[in-house]
Amino acid sequence: MNFVEHIWDHIRSGRINNYPQPVALNMGLAYTVKLNDKKTNLIWLPFEFTGLAYIDMGQLVNVHPYYRGAVIEEIELSRGTDLHKPQTEEAFIRTIYMKSWEMHQLLQQEKYEYLKGSVPDYLTKMLHITDWLRYYNSTKTLGDIRKIV
Repeated sequence: MNFVEHIWDHIRSGRINNYPQPVALNMGLAYTVKLNDKKTNLIWLPFEFTGLAYIDMGQLVNVHPYYRGAVIEEIELSRGTDLHKPQTEEAFIRTIYMKSWEMHQLLQQEKYEYLKGSVPDYLTKMLHITDWLRYYNSTKTLGDIRKIV
């Protein structure tokens, strides 16, 4: 399981209940929420409304950029099954950079012009999310520790 799927596994299994209120995943550093369509799950950094949108299609999960409160569905960071998903952190970052030109063009069009955003801004925030995910995935849950007297 790759570093992004680890979070998705927690959401899907119900260990993170993310509907309808945002759930702080770790001391307010990142949040997750399920949108009203009950198919789209978001991960974002607080106050930035930037991150990833996981759209659950049943057996398939598509990942799109989530930028300034908008899901950019024209860009797929990964789609469908494991065969198409970036398997490492480096591959994920490379995928985002490769899609950045498409995102730049979309942000110039009328549909997303209201966001007044930029691709470097999105990439910087995604690097912060990647750092946070690296931390989240490295933490271990300790079992019930009881002091024996």
